[in-house]
Amino acid sequence: MFGTCGIRKKFSTYDKSEQTFTPNMALRLGEAIGTAINSGKVVIGRDIRTAALAIEYAIISGLVSTGCKVYTIGMVTTPTLAMSIDFLDADCGVMITASHNPPEYIGVKLWNKGGLGFSPEQEAEIETIYNERAFVRKEYNRLGTVTQIFGINDRHIEHIMKRIQYHCEDDHFTVIVDPGNGSASEIGPKLLSALGLDFITLNSQPDGTFPGRLSEPSPKNLEDLRLFIQHSSKIQMGIAFDGDADRVVFLDEKGNVVEPIRILTFLAKEYINSKYPTKSSRPQLSVVTPVNSSGVIEAVLEPLGVNVYRTKVGDINVSQAMLKNNAFLGGENCGVYIWPEKTDHKAPDSLATIAILLKYLSHYKCKFSELFADIPEFPYLKKNVELEEDLHFRSQDYLTIAEKLENNLKKAGYSDFKRTLVDGVHLRFKGGWILIRKSGTTPILRITAESQTSMNETEKLVQIGIDTVNSLIPLKIKE
Repeated sequence: MFGTCGIRKKFSTYDKSEQTFTPNMALRLGEAIGTAINSGKVVIGRDIRTAALAIEYAIISGLVSTGCKVYTIGMVTTPTLAMSIDFLDADCGVMITASHNPPEYIGVKLWNKGGLGFSPEQEAEIETIYNERAFVRKEYNRLGTVTQIFGINDRHIEHIMKRIQYHCEDDHFTVIVDPGNGSASEIGPKLLSALGLDFITLNSQPDGTFPGRLSEPSPKNLEDLRLFIQHSSKIQMGIAFDGDADRVVFLDEKGNVVEPIRILTFLAKEYINSKYPTKSSRPQLSVVTPVNSSGVIEAVLEPLGVNVYRTKVGDINVSQAMLKNNAFLGGENCGVYIWPEKTDHKAPDSLATIAILLKYLSHYKCKFSELFADIPEFPYLKKNVELEEDLHFRSQDYLTIAEKLENNLKKAGYSDFKRTLVDGVHLRFKGGWILIRKSGTTPILRITAESQTSMNETEKLVQIGIDTVNSLIPLKIKE
Protein backbone atom coordinates (compact mmCIF):
# COMPACT_ATOMS: atom_id res chain seq x y z
CA MET A 1 0.00 0.00 0.00
CA PHE A 2 2.79 2.41 0.94
CA GLY A 3 5.53 3.46 -1.46
CA THR A 4 8.55 5.77 -1.28
CA CYS A 5 6.51 8.72 0.00
CA GLY A 6 3.29 7.42 1.53
CA ILE A 7 0.41 6.24 -0.65
CA ARG A 8 0.10 7.50 -4.22
CA LYS A 9 -2.28 5.99 -6.78
CA LYS A 10 -4.84 6.94 -9.42
CA PHE A 11 -8.21 7.92 -7.96
CA SER A 12 -11.23 5.75 -8.70
CA THR A 13 -14.73 5.31 -7.27
CA TYR A 14 -15.21 1.84 -8.70
CA ASP A 15 -11.89 0.10 -9.49
CA LYS A 16 -10.71 -1.70 -6.36
CA SER A 17 -7.41 -2.95 -7.74
CA GLU A 18 -4.05 -2.27 -6.07
CA GLN A 19 -3.35 0.40 -8.71
CA THR A 20 -6.18 2.73 -7.60
CA PHE A 21 -7.26 4.58 -4.46
CA THR A 22 -10.98 4.68 -3.67
CA PRO A 23 -13.04 6.42 -0.95
CA ASN A 24 -13.81 2.97 0.50
CA MET A 25 -10.08 2.35 0.90
CA ALA A 26 -9.70 5.80 2.47
CA LEU A 27 -12.39 4.96 5.03
CA ARG A 28 -10.54 1.80 6.06
CA LEU A 29 -7.26 3.72 6.10
CA GLY A 30 -8.78 6.26 8.50
CA GLU A 31 -9.90 3.42 10.77
CA ALA A 32 -6.40 1.89 10.62
CA ILE A 33 -4.67 5.20 11.44
CA GLY A 34 -7.07 5.88 14.33
CA THR A 35 -6.46 2.40 15.70
CA ALA A 36 -2.66 2.73 15.39
CA ILE A 37 -2.54 6.04 17.29
CA ASN A 38 -4.91 4.79 19.98
CA SER A 39 -7.76 7.19 19.18
CA GLY A 40 -5.57 10.28 19.55
CA LYS A 41 -5.58 13.76 18.00
CA VAL A 42 -5.08 14.16 14.23
CA VAL A 43 -4.58 17.17 11.96
CA ILE A 44 -5.78 16.62 8.40
CA GLY A 45 -5.20 18.82 5.36
CA ARG A 46 -5.52 18.41 1.61
CA ASP A 47 -4.06 19.76 -1.58
CA ILE A 48 -6.05 21.24 -4.47
CA ARG A 49 -6.71 18.01 -6.39
CA THR A 50 -10.31 17.35 -7.39
CA ALA A 51 -10.33 13.97 -5.59
CA ALA A 52 -8.81 15.31 -2.37
CA LEU A 53 -12.09 16.28 -0.72
CA ALA A 54 -13.70 12.85 -1.22
CA ILE A 55 -10.63 11.12 0.22
CA GLU A 56 -10.40 13.58 3.13
CA TYR A 57 -14.03 13.10 4.20
CA ALA A 58 -13.69 9.32 3.98
CA ILE A 59 -10.53 9.31 6.13
CA ILE A 60 -12.17 11.67 8.65
CA SER A 61 -15.12 9.28 8.92
CA GLY A 62 -12.75 6.43 9.71
CA LEU A 63 -10.83 8.49 12.25
CA VAL A 64 -13.97 9.68 14.05
CA SER A 65 -15.37 6.15 14.16
CA THR A 66 -12.29 5.07 16.16
CA GLY A 67 -12.68 7.94 18.63
CA CYS A 68 -10.10 10.37 17.24
CA LYS A 69 -10.23 14.10 17.79
CA VAL A 70 -9.77 15.55 14.29
CA TYR A 71 -8.65 19.06 13.35
CA THR A 72 -9.33 19.99 9.72
CA ILE A 73 -7.24 22.82 8.27
CA GLY A 74 -8.56 22.80 4.71
CA MET A 75 -6.54 23.28 1.51
CA VAL A 76 -2.92 23.77 2.57
CA THR A 77 0.64 22.98 1.58
CA THR A 78 2.42 19.96 2.99
CA PRO A 79 4.88 22.19 4.94
CA THR A 80 1.90 23.96 6.53
CA LEU A 81 0.38 20.64 7.57
CA ALA A 82 3.69 19.51 9.07
CA MET A 83 4.08 22.77 11.01
CA SER A 84 0.50 22.60 12.32
CA ILE A 85 0.90 19.25 14.12
CA ASP A 86 2.90 20.73 17.00
CA PHE A 87 0.99 24.03 16.77
CA LEU A 88 -2.28 22.16 17.48
CA ASP A 89 -0.64 19.67 19.87
CA ALA A 90 -1.78 16.71 17.76
CA ASP A 91 -0.41 13.18 17.75
CA CYS A 92 -0.02 12.98 13.98
CA GLY A 93 -0.85 14.65 10.68
CA VAL A 94 -2.54 13.37 7.54
CA MET A 95 -1.90 15.15 4.24
CA ILE A 96 -4.13 14.27 1.27
CA THR A 97 -1.88 14.83 -1.73
CA ALA A 98 -0.25 13.24 -4.75
CA SER A 99 2.52 15.84 -4.70
CA HIS A 100 3.84 16.46 -8.24
CA ASN A 101 1.96 13.61 -9.96
CA PRO A 102 -0.62 14.20 -12.75
CA PRO A 103 -4.12 15.39 -11.69
CA GLU A 104 -5.76 11.94 -11.83
CA TYR A 105 -3.55 10.77 -8.94
CA ILE A 106 -4.30 11.11 -5.24
CA GLY A 107 -2.48 9.95 -2.15
CA VAL A 108 -1.77 10.26 1.56
CA LYS A 109 1.34 11.17 3.54
CA LEU A 110 1.47 10.64 7.30
CA TRP A 111 3.46 12.76 9.75
CA ASN A 112 4.54 12.43 13.37
CA LYS A 113 4.92 15.20 15.92
CA GLY A 114 7.82 17.42 14.96
CA GLY A 115 7.06 16.97 11.24
CA LEU A 116 8.91 13.66 10.87
CA GLY A 117 7.31 11.41 8.27
CA PHE A 118 6.01 8.02 9.37
CA SER A 119 8.71 5.37 9.37
CA PRO A 120 8.42 2.17 7.30
CA GLU A 121 7.67 0.35 10.56
CA GLN A 122 4.77 2.68 11.34
CA GLU A 123 3.42 2.32 7.81
CA ALA A 124 3.71 -1.47 8.07
CA GLU A 125 1.71 -1.43 11.31
CA ILE A 126 -1.07 0.59 9.69
CA GLU A 127 -1.09 -1.69 6.66
CA THR A 128 -1.39 -4.77 8.89
CA ILE A 129 -4.34 -3.24 10.78
CA TYR A 130 -5.88 -2.25 7.42
CA ASN A 131 -5.56 -5.73 5.92
CA GLU A 132 -6.72 -7.57 9.02
CA ARG A 133 -9.52 -5.03 9.69
CA ALA A 134 -8.42 -5.07 13.34
CA PHE A 135 -9.99 -1.68 14.02
CA VAL A 136 -10.87 -0.08 17.34
CA ARG A 137 -14.66 -0.06 17.71
CA LYS A 138 -16.43 2.72 19.63
CA GLU A 139 -19.99 3.04 20.92
CA TYR A 140 -22.19 5.89 19.71
CA ASN A 141 -21.40 7.98 22.80
CA ARG A 142 -17.60 7.54 22.49
CA LEU A 143 -17.10 8.60 18.88
CA GLY A 144 -14.56 11.26 17.98
CA THR A 145 -15.06 14.90 17.04
CA VAL A 146 -14.18 17.21 14.16
CA THR A 147 -13.03 20.81 14.66
CA GLN A 148 -12.38 23.15 11.76
CA ILE A 149 -9.32 25.38 12.19
CA PHE A 150 -9.21 28.69 10.33
CA GLY A 151 -6.24 30.90 9.45
CA ILE A 152 -3.55 28.21 9.56
CA ASN A 153 -1.73 29.80 6.58
CA ASP A 154 -1.38 33.02 8.58
CA ARG A 155 0.06 31.03 11.50
CA HIS A 156 2.61 29.40 9.20
CA ILE A 157 3.68 32.77 7.80
CA GLU A 158 3.98 34.23 11.30
CA HIS A 159 6.09 31.22 12.28
CA ILE A 160 8.43 31.77 9.32
CA MET A 161 8.74 35.50 9.97
CA LYS A 162 9.62 34.84 13.61
CA ARG A 163 12.21 32.15 12.78
CA ILE A 164 13.89 33.80 9.79
CA GLN A 165 13.55 37.48 10.78
CA TYR A 166 13.73 39.09 7.36
CA HIS A 167 11.84 41.93 5.67
CA CYS A 168 12.77 43.34 2.27
CA GLU A 169 13.79 47.01 2.23
CA ASP A 170 14.63 47.17 -1.51
CA ASP A 171 11.89 48.93 -3.49
CA HIS A 172 13.38 47.72 -6.78
CA PHE A 173 13.41 44.02 -5.98
CA THR A 174 10.74 42.01 -7.83
CA VAL A 175 10.13 38.26 -7.95
CA ILE A 176 7.69 36.12 -9.92
CA VAL A 177 6.00 33.14 -8.25
CA ASP A 178 4.39 30.21 -10.06
CA PRO A 179 2.41 27.88 -7.75
CA GLY A 180 1.32 25.81 -10.75
CA ASN A 181 -2.36 26.19 -9.71
CA GLY A 182 -1.49 24.12 -6.62
CA SER A 183 -1.76 24.45 -2.85
CA ALA A 184 0.72 27.33 -2.63
CA SER A 185 -1.59 29.57 -4.72
CA GLU A 186 -2.71 31.41 -1.59
CA ILE A 187 0.15 31.12 0.89
CA GLY A 188 2.97 31.69 -1.65
CA PRO A 189 1.94 35.23 -2.66
CA LYS A 190 0.82 35.94 0.90
CA LEU A 191 4.30 35.11 2.22
CA LEU A 192 5.99 37.35 -0.36
CA SER A 193 3.67 40.19 0.63
CA ALA A 194 4.50 39.68 4.32
CA LEU A 195 8.21 39.73 3.46
CA GLY A 196 7.76 43.11 1.76
CA LEU A 197 8.45 41.96 -1.80
CA ASP A 198 7.08 43.34 -5.05
CA PHE A 199 5.91 40.26 -6.91
CA ILE A 200 4.10 38.95 -9.97
CA THR A 201 2.06 35.74 -9.99
CA LEU A 202 1.70 33.12 -12.70
CA ASN A 203 -0.68 30.13 -12.51
CA SER A 204 -1.84 31.27 -9.09
CA GLN A 205 -5.52 30.37 -9.44
CA PRO A 206 -6.16 27.16 -7.40
CA ASP A 207 -7.32 24.43 -9.79
CA GLY A 208 -6.98 20.69 -9.21
CA THR A 209 -6.79 19.97 -12.93
CA PHE A 210 -3.54 22.02 -13.16
CA PRO A 211 -4.47 23.90 -16.36
CA GLY A 212 -1.44 26.22 -16.32
CA ARG A 213 1.27 23.57 -16.39
CA LEU A 214 2.01 20.07 -15.17
CA SER A 215 2.52 19.96 -11.42
CA GLU A 216 6.17 18.89 -11.37
CA PRO A 217 8.39 22.01 -11.46
CA SER A 218 10.82 20.60 -14.02
CA PRO A 219 12.68 22.88 -16.47
CA LYS A 220 10.43 21.63 -19.29
CA ASN A 221 7.27 22.54 -17.37
CA LEU A 222 8.62 25.97 -16.37
CA GLU A 223 9.12 27.29 -19.91
CA ASP A 224 6.45 30.01 -19.52
CA LEU A 225 8.03 31.16 -16.27
CA ARG A 226 11.45 31.26 -17.89
CA LEU A 227 10.12 33.41 -20.76
CA PHE A 228 8.42 35.83 -18.35
CA ILE A 229 11.74 36.37 -16.57
CA GLN A 230 13.75 36.70 -19.78
CA HIS A 231 11.39 39.36 -21.15
CA SER A 232 11.35 41.41 -17.96
CA SER A 233 14.00 43.89 -16.91
CA LYS A 234 12.91 44.02 -13.26
CA ILE A 235 12.42 40.40 -12.17
CA GLN A 236 15.38 39.20 -10.09
CA MET A 237 14.11 35.74 -9.10
CA GLY A 238 11.59 33.10 -10.16
CA ILE A 239 9.92 30.72 -7.71
CA ALA A 240 8.01 27.58 -8.74
CA PHE A 241 6.19 25.05 -6.54
CA ASP A 242 4.83 21.58 -7.13
CA GLY A 243 1.23 20.63 -6.30
CA ASP A 244 1.58 20.44 -2.51
CA ALA A 245 4.59 22.78 -2.25
CA ASP A 246 6.96 20.37 -0.54
CA ARG A 247 9.21 21.17 -3.51
CA VAL A 248 10.37 24.57 -4.67
CA VAL A 249 12.56 25.40 -7.66
CA PHE A 250 14.33 28.74 -8.14
CA LEU A 251 15.20 30.53 -11.38
CA ASP A 252 17.79 33.29 -11.58
CA GLU A 253 17.41 36.73 -13.16
CA LYS A 254 18.25 35.24 -16.59
CA GLY A 255 15.51 32.62 -16.39
CA ASN A 256 17.87 29.71 -15.70
CA VAL A 257 16.90 27.03 -13.17
CA VAL A 258 19.45 26.92 -10.36
CA GLU A 259 20.19 23.27 -9.56
CA PRO A 260 18.70 22.59 -6.09
CA ILE A 261 21.74 20.75 -4.71
CA ARG A 262 23.90 23.78 -5.55
CA ILE A 263 21.45 25.85 -3.48
CA LEU A 264 21.53 23.27 -0.67
CA THR A 265 25.33 23.35 -0.73
CA PHE A 266 25.32 27.16 -0.63
CA LEU A 267 22.96 27.18 2.37
CA ALA A 268 25.12 24.67 4.23
CA LYS A 269 28.32 26.57 3.48
CA GLU A 270 26.86 29.90 4.60
CA TYR A 271 25.51 28.39 7.80
CA ILE A 272 28.86 26.80 8.65
CA ASN A 273 30.98 29.88 7.89
CA SER A 274 28.70 32.22 9.84
CA LYS A 275 28.23 29.99 12.90
CA TYR A 276 31.72 28.43 13.00
CA PRO A 277 34.16 30.84 11.28
CA THR A 278 37.22 28.73 12.07
CA LYS A 279 37.48 25.02 11.33
CA SER A 280 39.03 24.32 14.74
CA SER A 281 35.88 25.58 16.48
CA ARG A 282 33.47 23.38 14.50
CA PRO A 283 31.73 20.36 15.98
CA GLN A 284 31.18 17.32 13.77
CA LEU A 285 28.59 18.51 11.24
CA SER A 286 26.49 16.43 8.85
CA VAL A 287 24.15 16.88 5.91
CA VAL A 288 21.98 14.28 4.16
CA THR A 289 20.96 13.87 0.52
CA PRO A 290 19.84 10.91 -1.64
CA VAL A 291 22.11 8.83 -3.84
CA ASN A 292 20.95 10.63 -7.02
CA SER A 293 22.06 14.13 -5.94
CA SER A 294 24.97 16.01 -7.46
CA GLY A 295 28.45 15.36 -6.06
CA VAL A 296 28.99 19.11 -5.73
CA ILE A 297 27.80 18.75 -2.14
CA GLU A 298 30.81 16.56 -1.22
CA ALA A 299 33.19 18.62 -3.37
CA VAL A 300 32.37 21.80 -1.42
CA LEU A 301 31.42 20.60 2.06
CA GLU A 302 33.84 17.76 2.79
CA PRO A 303 36.86 20.15 2.74
CA LEU A 304 34.98 22.11 5.42
CA GLY A 305 34.91 19.01 7.62
CA VAL A 306 31.28 18.09 6.93
CA ASN A 307 30.08 14.48 6.67
CA VAL A 308 27.74 13.91 3.71
CA TYR A 309 25.41 10.95 4.17
CA ARG A 310 23.64 9.40 1.19
CA THR A 311 20.24 7.76 1.55
CA LYS A 312 17.38 6.34 -0.50
CA VAL A 313 15.38 8.70 -2.69
CA GLY A 314 12.45 10.31 -0.86
CA ASP A 315 12.15 13.14 1.66
CA ILE A 316 11.02 10.78 4.44
CA ASN A 317 14.23 8.76 3.97
CA VAL A 318 16.24 11.99 4.13
CA SER A 319 14.49 13.10 7.34
CA GLN A 320 15.00 9.71 8.99
CA ALA A 321 18.70 9.74 8.08
CA MET A 322 19.04 13.32 9.38
CA LEU A 323 17.65 12.22 12.73
CA LYS A 324 19.97 9.19 12.85
CA ASN A 325 23.09 11.19 11.94
CA ASN A 326 22.18 14.43 13.78
CA ALA A 327 22.36 16.39 10.49
CA PHE A 328 21.60 20.11 10.48
CA LEU A 329 20.44 20.19 6.83
CA GLY A 330 19.11 17.82 4.20
CA GLY A 331 17.46 17.90 0.80
CA GLU A 332 16.91 16.41 -2.62
CA ASN A 333 17.73 17.46 -6.18
CA CYS A 334 14.00 17.82 -6.92
CA GLY A 335 13.84 20.95 -4.74
CA VAL A 336 13.30 19.59 -1.23
CA TYR A 337 14.94 21.44 1.68
CA ILE A 338 14.76 20.18 5.28
CA TRP A 339 16.22 22.44 7.96
CA PRO A 340 14.89 21.69 11.49
CA GLU A 341 16.85 24.50 13.17
CA LYS A 342 15.31 27.11 10.88
CA THR A 343 11.77 25.69 10.60
CA ASP A 344 11.30 23.98 13.97
CA HIS A 345 10.11 20.78 12.26
CA LYS A 346 11.65 17.92 10.25
CA ALA A 347 9.54 18.09 7.07
CA PRO A 348 10.42 19.85 3.80
CA ASP A 349 9.54 23.55 3.99
CA SER A 350 9.67 25.36 0.66
CA LEU A 351 8.20 28.53 2.14
CA ALA A 352 10.84 28.94 4.83
CA THR A 353 13.51 28.24 2.19
CA ILE A 354 12.25 31.20 0.15
CA ALA A 355 12.61 33.52 3.14
CA ILE A 356 16.10 32.20 3.94
CA LEU A 357 17.36 32.71 0.38
CA LEU A 358 15.85 36.18 0.15
CA LYS A 359 17.59 37.10 3.40
CA TYR A 360 20.96 36.02 1.97
CA LEU A 361 20.24 37.91 -1.24
CA SER A 362 19.49 41.06 0.73
CA HIS A 363 22.65 40.61 2.81
CA TYR A 364 24.99 40.24 -0.17
CA LYS A 365 23.20 42.83 -2.34
CA CYS A 366 23.93 40.91 -5.53
CA LYS A 367 22.07 39.23 -8.35
CA PHE A 368 20.50 35.88 -7.52
CA SER A 369 22.83 33.97 -9.85
CA GLU A 370 25.86 35.56 -8.16
CA LEU A 371 24.95 33.99 -4.81
CA PHE A 372 26.17 30.65 -6.15
CA ALA A 373 29.29 31.82 -7.97
CA ASP A 374 31.52 29.73 -5.68
CA ILE A 375 29.38 26.59 -6.03
CA PRO A 376 30.45 24.59 -9.12
CA GLU A 377 28.02 22.92 -11.51
CA PHE A 378 29.03 19.48 -12.78
CA PRO A 379 27.79 17.80 -16.01
CA TYR A 380 24.93 15.54 -14.91
CA LEU A 381 22.99 13.00 -16.99
CA LYS A 382 20.09 10.67 -16.18
CA LYS A 383 19.17 7.97 -18.70
CA ASN A 384 16.10 5.74 -18.45
CA VAL A 385 16.63 2.47 -20.31
CA GLU A 386 13.21 1.01 -21.21
CA LEU A 387 13.12 -2.79 -21.16
CA GLU A 388 10.86 -5.18 -23.05
CA GLU A 389 10.70 -7.45 -20.00
CA ASP A 390 10.75 -6.40 -16.36
CA LEU A 391 13.63 -7.38 -14.11
CA HIS A 392 13.69 -7.70 -10.34
CA PHE A 393 17.05 -7.06 -8.69
CA ARG A 394 17.91 -8.56 -5.32
CA SER A 395 20.54 -7.18 -2.95
CA GLN A 396 23.01 -9.81 -4.20
CA ASP A 397 22.37 -8.68 -7.80
CA TYR A 398 23.30 -5.10 -6.91
CA LEU A 399 26.43 -6.29 -5.09
CA THR A 400 27.52 -8.26 -8.17
CA ILE A 401 26.86 -5.22 -10.40
CA ALA A 402 28.85 -3.00 -8.03
CA GLU A 403 31.90 -5.27 -8.13
CA LYS A 404 31.84 -5.61 -11.92
CA LEU A 405 31.20 -1.87 -12.38
CA GLU A 406 34.13 -0.97 -10.15
CA ASN A 407 36.43 -3.21 -12.20
CA ASN A 408 35.23 -1.70 -15.47
CA LEU A 409 35.70 1.82 -14.14
CA LYS A 410 39.23 0.96 -12.99
CA LYS A 411 40.03 -0.18 -16.53
CA ALA A 412 38.71 3.16 -17.77
CA GLY A 413 41.16 5.03 -15.50
CA TYR A 414 39.00 5.87 -12.47
CA SER A 415 40.12 5.34 -8.86
CA ASP A 416 39.38 6.01 -5.17
CA PHE A 417 36.00 4.29 -5.05
CA LYS A 418 33.36 4.73 -2.36
CA ARG A 419 30.44 2.32 -2.64
CA THR A 420 26.87 2.82 -1.36
CA LEU A 421 24.15 0.18 -1.78
CA VAL A 422 21.24 1.78 0.09
CA ASP A 423 19.27 2.36 -3.13
CA GLY A 424 20.66 0.48 -6.12
CA VAL A 425 24.41 0.80 -6.79
CA HIS A 426 26.05 4.15 -6.13
CA LEU A 427 29.79 4.39 -6.85
CA ARG A 428 31.61 7.60 -6.12
CA PHE A 429 35.19 7.99 -7.36
CA LYS A 430 37.78 10.61 -8.13
CA GLY A 431 36.20 12.93 -10.69
CA GLY A 432 32.58 11.77 -10.56
CA TRP A 433 30.00 9.14 -9.65
CA ILE A 434 27.47 6.73 -11.17
CA LEU A 435 24.17 5.33 -9.92
CA ILE A 436 22.33 2.26 -11.24
CA ARG A 437 18.77 1.68 -10.00
CA LYS A 438 15.97 -0.50 -11.25
CA SER A 439 12.57 1.24 -11.10
CA GLY A 440 10.35 -0.40 -8.53
CA THR A 441 7.16 0.14 -10.53
CA THR A 442 8.06 0.06 -14.24
CA PRO A 443 10.39 -1.96 -16.55
CA ILE A 444 12.98 0.81 -16.59
CA LEU A 445 16.66 0.72 -15.65
CA ARG A 446 17.82 4.13 -14.43
CA ILE A 447 21.45 5.09 -15.01
CA THR A 448 22.55 8.42 -13.54
CA ALA A 449 26.08 9.79 -13.71
CA GLU A 450 28.08 12.95 -13.16
CA SER A 451 31.62 13.94 -14.00
CA GLN A 452 33.59 16.99 -13.00
CA THR A 453 34.96 17.63 -16.48
CA SER A 454 32.56 17.42 -19.44
CA MET A 455 29.25 16.05 -20.66
CA ASN A 456 31.20 13.70 -22.96
CA GLU A 457 32.81 12.17 -19.89
CA THR A 458 29.42 11.85 -18.19
CA GLU A 459 27.96 10.13 -21.26
CA LYS A 460 30.92 7.74 -21.19
CA LEU A 461 30.13 6.84 -17.58
CA VAL A 462 26.48 6.16 -18.42
CA GLN A 463 27.51 3.83 -21.23
CA ILE A 464 29.91 1.95 -18.93
CA GLY A 465 26.97 1.47 -16.57
CA ILE A 466 24.69 0.09 -19.30
CA ASP A 467 27.40 -2.21 -20.66
CA THR A 468 28.19 -3.51 -17.18
CA VAL A 469 24.62 -4.54 -16.41
CA ASN A 470 24.16 -5.96 -19.91
CA SER A 471 27.25 -8.17 -19.49
CA LEU A 472 25.81 -9.68 -16.31
CA ILE A 473 22.09 -9.68 -17.05
CA PRO A 474 21.42 -9.46 -20.82
CA LEU A 475 19.00 -6.57 -21.27
CA LYS A 476 16.18 -6.68 -23.77
CA ILE A 477 16.18 -2.96 -24.47
CA LYS A 478 13.02 -1.52 -25.96
CA GLU A 479 13.82 0.19 -29.25
